[in-house]
Amino acid sequence: MNYLTEGDQFKEILNYEEISRIKDNELRQIREKYWELRHKAFIDENDIPDDIIGDIFEKLIKREQEEIENYKMKKMV
Repeated sequence: MNYLTEGDQFKEILNYEEISRIKDNELRQIREKYWELRHKAFIDENDIPDDIIGDIFEKLIKREQEEIENYKMKKMV
């Protein structure tokens, strides 16, 4: 399999195909979880007004980045 580079796997936004190419299982699971949450919010547009969806995406991206930072710190120990 053609895995993503170290730098590419930590880009802020990845599509699902890119996420599937992350070698580390734990990091891939983190990225998949937030991709699925953003996708669910996008699909649930009937219950989420357009003016709020951007805020939801920003909060999810921030939470994902925080979880990735915790992952990086754990791997450094």
